[in-house]
Amino acid sequence: MSRADRSSGSSGALTEHSAISLHEALGIVRPAVFTSVGGGGKTTVLFALAQEWAEAGGSGLSILTTTTRMTIPRAGRMMPLVLGRTESSRAGALADIDARGLRSAVVGVGRGDRERVLGIEPDWPRRAVDSGQASLVGVEADGSKGRPFKAPAEHEPVIPDGADVVCAVIGAGVLGRPLDERSVHRPEIAAQIAGAEIGDEVTPQLAATVLMSGIGGRKGVPESAQFVVLVAGVSRNLEMSRELAQMVDARAVIWDTDAGLIEVHDERA
Repeated sequence: MSRADRSSGSSGALTEHSAISLHEALGIVRPAVFTSVGGGGKTTVLFALAQEWAEAGGSGLSILTTTTRMTIPRAGRMMPLVLGRTESSRAGALADIDARGLRSAVVGVGRGDRERVLGIEPDWPRRAVDSGQASLVGVEADGSKGRPFKAPAEHEPVIPDGADVVCAVIGAGVLGRPLDERSVHRPEIAAQIAGAEIGDEVTPQLAATVLMSGIGGRKGVPESAQFVVLVAGVSRNLEMSRELAQMVDARAVIWDTDAGLIEVHDERA
């Protein structure tokens, strides 16, 4: 294993529980458009990033949004919500939020079924950052029907224009479980990518193959964007999570917000 290092962007395995922030672990340098795709944990990581930035006293708004549909978690329901179909209406509302000294907001064009926030245009997050409306726009770019692991359909994901970081998320709880609809969204596509059968065990190797595939976790990722894998909820399956992190040919973060655990693995150097 490569050497341990505490600095963002280092090579080797970074394995300190609280040595760095989640922003640093994911390679986010503000201002930025950050995009989460994949399985369970996409929304959680977006709200964790906004909370972390607010607690650190960082300047500039953190805007959380989606290009599809997003459910606001319980912890985020006190956050200001901006629903506007026009760019000018959103800009006015965000300027008011910023003037009030608030540091984050959720943005969408309206409400859909089950009170989910409806997605904005894919070109808006980049403009929001470039115009100074936000120092970070975090975008959820697909859905997984609550499953910890997924493979994308033909129409997914909807990655925003000019994304700086694209993060493929997998919930650690799927590792060791069968590749089926109870644990995996679109298991037949994941099986095809990995050369597996429905019902096979989701091993770290199988998961890594899907995550790194250009028709899997890397689907639609711009060449200009940094690609990161995030293994979420790792306290329930730490050993296999570390094994997966070491198998992907990308920066990999294993993370458990409840346990306060962040590790970064990058074996490419």
